[in-house]
Amino acid sequence: MKKTISTMGGRAALLTSAGLAALVFSAPAYAQNSDEDIADEQTQANSAESDAIVVTGSRIRRANRDTLEPSIVVGSDQIEERGLTSIGEALEDQPAFGPPSNNPVGGQAGSFGSGQTFINFFGLGSQRTLTLVNSRRYVSSNTASIFGPVAAGSQVDLNTIPTLMVDRIETIAVGGAPIYGADAIAGTVNIILRDSFEGVRFDAQMGLAEEGDAREYRLGAMAGTSFADGRGNVVAAFEYNKTEGLLYSDRDRTAQGLFYVAPNDPDSPFDNILIDDRRIPILNEFGAPTSIDIVPGFGFDFYDASGNSLVFDANGNLVPLDFGERYGVVNSSGGNGFSLTPVQNLLSPVERYLGAISATYDVTDNITAFLEGQYANSKGTELRSQPVYNTWLFDDAGTPDGNLIIPLSNPFLSDEARATIAAQLPAGQDFFFLGRANTDLISGEGSSTVEVYRIAGGLRGDFSLGSRNLNWEVSGVYGRSRTEGRSRELVQQNFENALAGCPAGAENSPIQTISATCVPFNPFGNQNSPEVAQYITTIADPTATNEQYDFIATVGGDLFNIWSGPVGFSIGYEHRKESADFDPGAFFFGQPDPNDPDAPRTQFGRSIPIDPVSGSYNTDEVFGELQIPIVSPSMGVPFINLLEAKGAIRYVDNSLTGGDITWTAGGRWKPIEDLAFRGNFTRSIRAPAITELFNPTSAIFTTADDPCDARFINSGPNPAQRQANCAADGLPANFTSNIVDFTTRGSLSGNTDLENETADSWTVGLVFTPTFAPGLTLSVDYVDIALEGAIQSVDAEGTLEACYDSVNFPDPSCDRIDRDAAGQVEFIRTGFLNVASYDYQGLIADLRWTQSTPFLGADSTISLRGSYQYIDKLEERVGTGDLSTLRGGIGYSKHQGTVGVTYENDNWGAFTQFQYIGKAVVDADAAPTTFEFFERDDIVYVDAGISFKTDEDFVFRFIVENLFDSEAPFPAPAGGGVVTYFDGIMGRYFKVAATFGF
Repeated sequence: MKKTISTMGGRAALLTSAGLAALVFSAPAYAQNSDEDIADEQTQANSAESDAIVVTGSRIRRANRDTLEPSIVVGSDQIEERGLTSIGEALEDQPAFGPPSNNPVGGQAGSFGSGQTFINFFGLGSQRTLTLVNSRRYVSSNTASIFGPVAAGSQVDLNTIPTLMVDRIETIAVGGAPIYGADAIAGTVNIILRDSFEGVRFDAQMGLAEEGDAREYRLGAMAGTSFADGRGNVVAAFEYNKTEGLLYSDRDRTAQGLFYVAPNDPDSPFDNILIDDRRIPILNEFGAPTSIDIVPGFGFDFYDASGNSLVFDANGNLVPLDFGERYGVVNSSGGNGFSLTPVQNLLSPVERYLGAISATYDVTDNITAFLEGQYANSKGTELRSQPVYNTWLFDDAGTPDGNLIIPLSNPFLSDEARATIAAQLPAGQDFFFLGRANTDLISGEGSSTVEVYRIAGGLRGDFSLGSRNLNWEVSGVYGRSRTEGRSRELVQQNFENALAGCPAGAENSPIQTISATCVPFNPFGNQNSPEVAQYITTIADPTATNEQYDFIATVGGDLFNIWSGPVGFSIGYEHRKESADFDPGAFFFGQPDPNDPDAPRTQFGRSIPIDPVSGSYNTDEVFGELQIPIVSPSMGVPFINLLEAKGAIRYVDNSLTGGDITWTAGGRWKPIEDLAFRGNFTRSIRAPAITELFNPTSAIFTTADDPCDARFINSGPNPAQRQANCAADGLPANFTSNIVDFTTRGSLSGNTDLENETADSWTVGLVFTPTFAPGLTLSVDYVDIALEGAIQSVDAEGTLEACYDSVNFPDPSCDRIDRDAAGQVEFIRTGFLNVASYDYQGLIADLRWTQSTPFLGADSTISLRGSYQYIDKLEERVGTGDLSTLRGGIGYSKHQGTVGVTYENDNWGAFTQFQYIGKAVVDADAAPTTFEFFERDDIVYVDAGISFKTDEDFVFRFIVENLFDSEAPFPAPAGGGVVTYFDGIMGRYFKVAATFGF
């Protein structure tokens, strides 16, 4: 049986293209249609009613795919030919999307959210892109905690939507807020799923890196059938996907340990120079002994006969510590100090089970019932992260994070080591201090499993009101997402018991560990049995649950006729409820004081107690939209083939932030049939997220680039101002700040007084669809987005910059910073405030052209597609502090583009895609002398594939990613770019896929 695919539901579909819009001009008074012309046009409109479509960014049915806003469409054919297994991968190829706020590449959030994919439209943050499925909202999978994977918001994890069911992905820049509500500040992504299918289809795919690792597997099936004499159709799909992970040590570039440090040479032309094989000799995973509470290298080490500092090796023997070439206190190049490379995550393993079903049924000739459901179970794992440390850097000896105090009588100490240490201890001292990176107790592995249920259903139809044909739809959506985390964590009380040799009468921690049987802990080397770790560690299990209810009712059609044709309209009402609940679990929550429940809780391990977060809000929203044809083609007006205006408005009543209005107005003008100009202005809003509103004052550990540190004193919007402020605070010009390299205590608080973010945005552009080249569409648009009152978790770095870059020092933000007598940051208070502003300006272009090529084979075609972005401005400012320029930085190259060419005939096909990433710099606000190797070269990554087809609906594909094995620009990822240049870090990658249907 020959299978067919459609996305039409009832009499309307949701379609888009690189549509057409225009600037609004006054209508010429002399160009009016006669009543007969209007009647003819109305007759034609009625006859075409069944073919009317709805474009993303509008609820008004129309006869074409034109849009006011810049739009990008990614079709299922692009997804299939490239062997993509995630919608996020398809969008990350588009230049208008900046580095994703999160995807499986790089460091993850462990048990708080690993392997999830959240996109980042225009670099304005994933929380400012609205993601829809079939033009309806989709439940968020973001964890409502400050420890979640991305910034607080209602982001949709694109890993939870099966690609097999995707018909196309439509995006529009700005303009979506009045149509769909809050969060569409940067734009709207609308994922259109197939709702009609006949037959059965099976998919299988495997991927393998040239290095022989990072395997990927995919199995899928889709089946559909019509019933009730064609009045109904049901289609269902299932997809299984598994990808393996990588560590930094698995790739040559990341294994090099490239890192920026302050130079030793005071005459160096650079503030930061590049080293390789970065080591931290003052840390040691097998134990670094000292005679006082200090780190190695300060004259209180234990030495061999040659004067070498001694540390323990994996077998518990004292061996010389090779400091390598030292740079400051912390960093070295080479030697045998502690390396972070083996404990850094490069690619997270992800395993997914995805299912979807869609059904439609024509209840009558004018009423269609529809139902859709999705299920996802997606598990992502962070393979490694930094261990828990015992070191003088973090606290005093004997405290949980400080150096261990080891008696000379420790039974695990070898006689030789005991003699060496005893001979060098001060007279009468029978103990020594030991710093340790505890990699043998916990690996840092953490996983999170996201389970999503979503169901949407309703009725839609048509009816007549007098001579008017109107359409309506009523729908409801329920979505639930639950993220269950799992990680192995150290329990301090049991650690101390095991370190002390399991003394009689020692009480175990109140939190249950994997084993309750105490086994003595050997702190020297890596010689502990699994039973030791089982007694010392527990399984932490944080959970996050999000729920969404959404009800929408709309009615639309032709309102009335004017001289140029019918005025289209749509009005509607929406009620939405969002709730989120985060439970840190027993371990992360900590132990309450039994005598004072309001007192600070006690941590069970090294993690500070983490607070639960819970909250909800609801909205009542009314909206309306008008489309006014001012001049139609049939009027024959010179230089105005078509002129139309469009406006939309929505009032949002949020139960927490009150009422607000979002609106858009614009239009399009076609001076001739082949060329259209379009433009719009939009006021958008984003409501505060539950985390931003309800997060209690929580303790945090944080790092930051201290502006007064010698490495950053010459950066910022006004280095002279920064230098003067730091000096006024008593900090020397050569100051080294510990918060740059080591975590410092702080706090973060939610804010129930937050207001909506607001953005004023406009676009203007043109669309060229030449009649002499059918199938060619070229659109070019300029986009300007000015966001004010952006909600910002003013982190430690932002707080420090707001203080020391202020023209009115000391700024009030300085009161949030506590420094000790040596100038080191002791504590810093952070929180959510409406204090940030963002400004994006850029040019985006999109090209689509499909041309029949009979001279290259019967029934053959060549398709060309291209997307381009030029970033003219991308800036962020927190309050009156530092203006951060992202434009030109790594991930935000001024020029980015993607070009793809596909050839197809009846028997085989081929494609190639070129992805261009322009030149970038480490820090767009810094002087070129701030960093050695300041600039990253531009790069082109090439993918290619070939497919073979048979008459039995069998398709075989062979795909190569990074065909020429192009490396990441040197020295990435030093200075950033592990996500941006991941293809070059991964290397050449192969995929084979097969599809069979009947």
